[in-house]
Amino acid sequence: MSDKLAIVVAPTGALNSRDRTPFMPYTVEEQADEAKRCENAGAPIYHVHVRDKKGANSGDPIIYGELVSSVRKKSSALIQIGGALGPRRDPDTGLISYPFTEDDRLAALKTKPAPDLFTVKIGAVELQVPGEQYETVGLRNSPSFLRKAIPYLIENKLCVELEIFDVGCLYNAKKLEAEGLFGSRGLSSPGFYLHYVMGHGGQPATMKQLMYIFEEGKKLFPDAEVCVSAAADDCYTIITTALLLGCNMVRCGIEDSHKLSNGRMATSNVEIVENVVRIAEEIGRNIASVEDAKKMLMPE
Repeated sequence: MSDKLAIVVAPTGALNSRDRTPFMPYTVEEQADEAKRCENAGAPIYHVHVRDKKGANSGDPIIYGELVSSVRKKSSALIQIGGALGPRRDPDTGLISYPFTEDDRLAALKTKPAPDLFTVKIGAVELQVPGEQYETVGLRNSPSFLRKAIPYLIENKLCVELEIFDVGCLYNAKKLEAEGLFGSRGLSSPGFYLHYVMGHGGQPATMKQLMYIFEEGKKLFPDAEVCVSAAADDCYTIITTALLLGCNMVRCGIEDSHKLSNGRMATSNVEIVENVVRIAEEIGRNIASVEDAKKMLMPE
């Protein structure tokens, strides 16, 4: 287990647009520049989504491959693809839906060149984004999908983030560990880590819920690193609680919140990363470099 804090920056999200966040990177070239700026600010891990020519969220592995290639030319940050691919806002109607099938998501796993990390949701979740209006964005992660996706990622030596939206997801993961799905070392770091996603559907973004699921996770998976993120106005309260609990990873960026901890609107993802760095350092946490993050997370 690490004693340093690895910050993950999520600089776009699936639904954000320049109407709301003018500084948001769209093209693969813009994302490469953003990755380098955020790396310099203290975020060694870069969590990505991509846009199609109309600016809508895309699951196209070709675009993801272009992004990975472009980022690696300018930044040494570890690149993480959100394996669920995210919801999509129709650029013509504005309607939000979740169009990606399990086959789409399996295809994205084979992005070339490959990223360093992939996220995998465990179980089913009704995704929610604060401030957005839509009928339903339900996401099913069937056991058959997980039994295909996770072994592929292990075989290709990618780090697997397991997105945990409620305590039931933890126990789903424990069942899969008992099957041997995570290999001989089980669900442990490096190679895997748990990400408690709060306020995006499933569990609420409260300190009480975080303390509960953190303790439950430590009981089930004592050797797994833990990352925490939260939506919108709860982002910094939850991040600070995670740091005090001893979590060695947190996520920030406009995918989660457009604001800084003082309530002011951010002017860049870099400003958000710097905000988290300042909070961490003020309570005595040391910030991980890219090399530190590799030792913490990447399969041996």
